[in-house]
Amino acid sequence: MSHPVDHHQVAIGSDEPVVVTEVAPEIVVSPAAAKSRSFLGLLKYMVDWYPKSYSALERRTVFKLDCFLLPVCGIMFFLKWLDQSNVNNAYVSGMKEELNLNGNQYSLFGTFYNIGYLAFQIPSLLILSRPHLARYFIPTCEVLWSILTFSQSRMENAATIYGTRFLLGVLETPVASGSLYVLSSWYRPDELYKRAGVWYVCNNAGVMFGGYMQAAAYTNLNGVGGMAGWRWLFIIDGIFSLPIALLGYFIFPGLPASGKPWWLTANQYQLAKKRMNEEGMEDSVKFSKTKIKAMLKRLFTNWHFYIAVLTYTFFLSSGYPNGQMGLWLKAENKLGAHWTVPQINTIPTGVSAVSIVSTLLLTSLCMLYPLWVIMSINQAILLFACLCLLIWNIPVALKFLCFYLFGFTAPVTPILIPWVNRILRDDAEARAFTTGAMLTFGWGLNAGFPIAVFPVVEGKTHIFASPRWKKGYATDLAFIFMVWSLFTLGQYLEKRDEKKAARNRVIDEESKFDEEASHVEIAKVD
Repeated sequence: MSHPVDHHQVAIGSDEPVVVTEVAPEIVVSPAAAKSRSFLGLLKYMVDWYPKSYSALERRTVFKLDCFLLPVCGIMFFLKWLDQSNVNNAYVSGMKEELNLNGNQYSLFGTFYNIGYLAFQIPSLLILSRPHLARYFIPTCEVLWSILTFSQSRMENAATIYGTRFLLGVLETPVASGSLYVLSSWYRPDELYKRAGVWYVCNNAGVMFGGYMQAAAYTNLNGVGGMAGWRWLFIIDGIFSLPIALLGYFIFPGLPASGKPWWLTANQYQLAKKRMNEEGMEDSVKFSKTKIKAMLKRLFTNWHFYIAVLTYTFFLSSGYPNGQMGLWLKAENKLGAHWTVPQINTIPTGVSAVSIVSTLLLTSLCMLYPLWVIMSINQAILLFACLCLLIWNIPVALKFLCFYLFGFTAPVTPILIPWVNRILRDDAEARAFTTGAMLTFGWGLNAGFPIAVFPVVEGKTHIFASPRWKKGYATDLAFIFMVWSLFTLGQYLEKRDEKKAARNRVIDEESKFDEEASHVEIAKVD
């Protein structure tokens, strides 16, 4: 709606002011850009982030979101995965020998991290859904985990590793699911998927960077200051993390309902809110017993919650890279190979490179093709890789290829979670609760999954007894199929509900028209 602005001017030859009313320009949300499924259309969609159909104000608004919100979320996610993956790099770079670690202690590192991660998942998302807390919650958690990262350089035994990994899991909880929750609160659906893809590849960049950083630390810092190279890795990691965490207090905007961030003008902020309101994205409301009961009833009596939670739970344990490639390379040395420590750290980073390419490509396709088609292609690739590794006795080159193809697990999260946020866009608390539940149940299963089906067992006879992991890849095969089946079912149910809602709207409009016609007839009779 336009808003009148009054200016008082004095008319010539009169002492009386004349009121001149100007009309401020109306803030209008632009239509989505037209999309083509041709190859050129795909390329254009991938690179055209600011469509010509957008007004100048809207292009500038989205550009500022891309300059401030997207980078800070991406860098925080990068640092989360850098912190999370570096314990794997440290393990194969001297920590195992120095701390005399054995048996399944390596798998327990991830288990304790996941326990902390899942315990705080739903509470952290509900905290983040509070507008007055959202702006400061994630930066505060990152400051605390940066301090904890420094402390990992002083770990002396398995017990201290378990403790620090648990606390890191708690503190890093809001960054993954929380970032997507925040991004889906500022970006329209046709903008979100490819930005979620860019955000998500920051995790793969973190894993890659961690491998190269550990190789450099082992080569150049091993023994400096009386410390092993793997200890320096955590110090360098903390040096990266702490300044970014502090910067988050000044840049991270929280939610649209948190108030205007300093880097948006008043008109840009109003447009940003209006865009999401027109997409049906509801702001958070104050918690009450009635609200909580209504939210839980809505979730537990509809399919959305169950499809979202089950799909993500199966996904997190269906071929999700857990360091098997590095362990396999290290095991090959016991059988006559000659992989060096830097090579063991850097060769598996190829998985992350595949993840980056596949994520950017498939998330860009999401607004051009049905989501079930994209997910079917993705899961077919994972099924092939998993089946080959289950067979195991295959050419070494094919084995390398299959490990790298597991990088195709990466696109699932930036496709699935934005989709869930979209189908629950009319209830902010339901979005937060469901997203938190997805990661809680997913990481809950994943906490014990590596120990059960991907054990790291070392025996006296066979130094590295079982890098083959038959049980693990057989289970992964079933889980990958379940991810595809559940997601496809969710797509069918969504389309069914949309058709039903469209029919109901037609019926409502016809009833309203008939009622108005009846009033007209009565008026004529009178």
